[in-house]
Amino acid sequence: MNERPRGRRATIKDVAKAAGVSAMTVSNVLNGRMQFVSVATKKRVEREIERLGYRRQANARNLRVAEQRSIGMVIVDEQPAFLADFFTCQVVAGLANVLNGADFTLTVQGMPGAALAQSMIMRNFEVGGFCAMISGAAEARRESVQQLLELDQPVVLFQEKMELPGADFCVVRQDDRGAGRLVGDHLLARRVGDFLAVVPAQHWPAIEERLGGIGESIAAAGGEARLTVIESASESFADVQDAVARHLAHAPLPGAIIGGNDPIATAAMLYLFDHDIRVPEDVRVVGFNGFEAHRYARPRLTTVVSSAYALGEQAGRAMLKRLETGAFERPEFVLPVHFDAGATT
Repeated sequence: MNERPRGRRATIKDVAKAAGVSAMTVSNVLNGRMQFVSVATKKRVEREIERLGYRRQANARNLRVAEQRSIGMVIVDEQPAFLADFFTCQVVAGLANVLNGADFTLTVQGMPGAALAQSMIMRNFEVGGFCAMISGAAEARRESVQQLLELDQPVVLFQEKMELPGADFCVVRQDDRGAGRLVGDHLLARRVGDFLAVVPAQHWPAIEERLGGIGESIAAAGGEARLTVIESASESFADVQDAVARHLAHAPLPGAIIGGNDPIATAAMLYLFDHDIRVPEDVRVVGFNGFEAHRYARPRLTTVVSSAYALGEQAGRAMLKRLETGAFERPEFVLPVHFDAGATT
């Protein structure tokens, strides 16, 4: 492989010759135009840039920094109306406001898991890093994270317990397993022996953790109580009520219904009211997240208050610190939740 003349500063043409690509390909790598460059070619070009000591002119570097004053927010959700979810909205708002305060913009794109690899934000990104909220089975979620990391950009992942040593990666989540234990302990203290959890068919890591926490609470109390989990086709009012109706058509009333979130719990509670089943006298009802809407339910819903907005803020601060220093301060940030005992238990 030919080297540049001794003492002369390396040029784009030197890098291109060493990497066996065109000067335009090197320019695409330098400017983040990755829709035109494969991952393997990108890495080969970057190795030659490092080996030859190529340095861009100061004005070009400043231009690139300006281009990167944006963060990508990837939401892997099978539902087209992904921003209708209260939790997602709160996270995005907290993240956007922190970034806005630092003169960064936020680019948001939602898609089903199967569409992630070919999504525009993945193929044509001009961002300094990615934040991600990912649904699906655990193996599929991990694969989505790996796809993001292959872009060689820093990644902040929401609501997932995942360790990837050595990766440019950070997790921001709330203590959902602890939230589940709070719910379980509260109901067991009221001598509830039969729990019915209603969750969406679409898997979310936070809901998996909440169910795990309820199970731990039951086990710690001797394991005599029973937890039954049913899935609703979606989180919509009609689908939740249909799932509850189908279950209760062949099963006795549980001592408590636990919604995967507040809207699910409220839909289940209204189904009970419509069938002359009293809350909390006949069945206790608990939700999760505690956003403002839960206060409109009568009786007021017992719930666990989420730190969703603060999660977005924390992710924004973590990403900005990473871009400033070159490394994430911590691999994981875990925010607390607190129990809000309403009138439904």
